[in-house]
Amino acid sequence: MKFARALIGSALIYATTTGIAAGLPLLLMPLLTRAMTPTEYGLVGMFSVLVTALGALTGLSVHGAVGMRYFERDSLDFPRYVTSSLVILACSTAAVLLLVVLFSPLIERATGLPLTILIVAMAMSCALFIIQIRLAIWQSAKQAWSFGTFRLQQSGLDLGLSLLLVLGLGLAWHGRVFGMVAAAVILAGIAVISLKRAGLLASQPSRDYVRNALHFGLPLVPHAIGGMLLTMSDRVMISSLIGSAETGVYMVAVQMGMAIGLLTDAMNRALAPWLIEALKQKDKTRDAAIVRLSYLYGLLLLVGALFAALAAPLLTSVIAGPEFQAAAPLIGWIALGYCFGGMYLMVVNYIFFASKTAWLAGLTLSVGLINAGLSYLLLSTNGLVGAAQAFAASQFVLFVSTWALAHKVHPMPWLPRFRAGRAAA
Repeated sequence: MKFARALIGSALIYATTTGIAAGLPLLLMPLLTRAMTPTEYGLVGMFSVLVTALGALTGLSVHGAVGMRYFERDSLDFPRYVTSSLVILACSTAAVLLLVVLFSPLIERATGLPLTILIVAMAMSCALFIIQIRLAIWQSAKQAWSFGTFRLQQSGLDLGLSLLLVLGLGLAWHGRVFGMVAAAVILAGIAVISLKRAGLLASQPSRDYVRNALHFGLPLVPHAIGGMLLTMSDRVMISSLIGSAETGVYMVAVQMGMAIGLLTDAMNRALAPWLIEALKQKDKTRDAAIVRLSYLYGLLLLVGALFAALAAPLLTSVIAGPEFQAAAPLIGWIALGYCFGGMYLMVVNYIFFASKTAWLAGLTLSVGLINAGLSYLLLSTNGLVGAAQAFAASQFVLFVSTWALAHKVHPMPWLPRFRAGRAAA
C-alpha cells in the first residue's frame, strides 16, 4: 500500500508537470493557429521534428547511461561520470554540426527550413540534452518535486517568450522557434549550475567512464534513429509530397492526439525507478502484481484513444479553429498510436534493466524503416489519414515486438500469472 501511494503521488507530480511542459504546444495552439497560417504552423512543426532528429545523434544517447548509473553511485565516481557524459555531448555536437552544414541543401529541401534555422535547431538539441541529464538524475533519485519544478520553469519561460515574440512582436513562426530555443538554452545553463551546486560535476572526465557511457549509449543510436523514423518520416513526406500547409494540419492532429502520450510519459517516469528496484528483488509475487497492473493500464489507454477519436471533431473546432478542421479525422488514429507507444514504454524498461540495448536498437530501427515505407504507401493512397494510420500501425508493431524481446531477456509471468490472478478472484 505504501508503494502504491508513493507511486500514485509521484505519477501525479510527473503527470501535472510533464503534461504542462510537453503539452505546451497544445496550450498555445488556440493562439498560434489564429496567428499563423497552416504553412507557417507547418514550419514550426518541421523545426520540432528536426530538433528531435538531431537529438538522436547529439550526446549519443548517453543521458540514459547517467540515469542508470545513478543506481550504482556507491561503486563509482558519479560526478566524474556526469562530466564524462558532457564531454561526449560536446564532441558529438561538433561532429553533427559539421554534418548539418555539409548536407544543408538536402536538409533544407526536405524540411523547408533555411540553414540559419538548422543551426539554431542544433543549439536547441544540445541544450535539451543537458536538460535531460539533469532530469534523469532527479528521476532516478525519485525527486519528483525537483523534476517537476524544473519542467514548470522551462514551460513557463517557453510560454512567455513565445507569446512575446509571436503576439507581442508579430514574428509569427520565427517567434515561436526562437522562443523555444531561448527557453531551452537558458534552462540548460540553469541545469549546469544545479549540477555544480549539487556536487554532481567533476573537474576532469574519465576515459573509462567515457567508454562505459558509450558502451551504453552507442547501441541506442540506431534505436534513436529508428525512433526518429517513427516520429519524423510521416511529417517529412507530407512536407515533401504535399506541402507545408498540410504539414501544419497534421501537426495539429499530432499535438491533440499527444495527450495520451503525455500521460504515458508521466506514468513511465514515475514507475521506472520503482520497477528497476523491484526487478532486482526477484520477487515472484510482486512480478505477478506488476503484470496484472500492466494489463489494466493497457486497457485504460485503449479507452482513452477511443474517447479521443469520438471527441476529435468538437475539440478541433474549439481549440484549433476552422482552418485546421481537416485534422479531426486524423486524431483517433494518432491517439491510438500513442496508446501503443505507452504500452511500449510499459515493457521497454525490462530491456534496459537487462542491458540488452543493442537488441532493442536493431528492433527499433527495423520498425522505423517499416514506418517510413508504410507512410509513403498509405500517404500516397489515403492522403493525410494514411500517414496517421501508418503511425498507429508502426507503433503497434513496435510494442508487440518489444514486448516479445522484453520477455526473452527478462521473462515475466505475463499469461500464466494473469490467468491465475483471475481464477483466484
